[in-house]
Amino acid sequence: MSNLQHIEIRMAFERDTAEILEIYRPYITDSYVSFETEIPSVEELKSRIKNIQKTLPWLVCVVDNQIAGYAYATDHRSRKAYSWTKELSVYLLDQYKNKGIATALYTCLFQLLKIQGVTNCLAGIALPNESSIRFHEKFGFKKVGIYHQVGYKLNAFRDVGWWELFIAEKNDPPSGIIPIGKIEKTKDFERAVITGLNRIL
Repeated sequence: MSNLQHIEIRMAFERDTAEILEIYRPYITDSYVSFETEIPSVEELKSRIKNIQKTLPWLVCVVDNQIAGYAYATDHRSRKAYSWTKELSVYLLDQYKNKGIATALYTCLFQLLKIQGVTNCLAGIALPNESSIRFHEKFGFKKVGIYHQVGYKLNAFRDVGWWELFIAEKNDPPSGIIPIGKIEKTKDFERAVITGLNRIL
């Protein structure tokens, strides 16, 4: 990646939505990685990003003024006791796969989620997907189990495997989740970004 002129990880802006949608589009139309079957409008995706960023990070990695990929965390379930467990997702343009971009985004995301007070991260992986399994297990995710034939996509029933990672430093009772907006302009955010970028540079 040393030949690249500029690499940046930051929070997604509203103006990024169209680019983010173009990254996401083939995962809907040509893949079972996402179980979404209809392409959302720019306005719908903009609303999703805005709602997630009320509390959690939605990050983009910008390479030479192009969004190369993005990663974000979402609530696992809505009931209060699940508040400290989040599901993670990462998507890349094809030309930026296997170049450290996803690793950088996840590294930054983990750092921010720890600061926020999140204790557990989950990854749901539509199977088979050996590259995603290797990627998550590299970070220490452990396989929990499989939902069999839980979704129908591209003319076949699909299994979904679940992986988990405990990211808290200890098992003390959790405090409240700090909204990402309270962290975004701080040194903690800058350090998380630098930690992520160091996985590329």
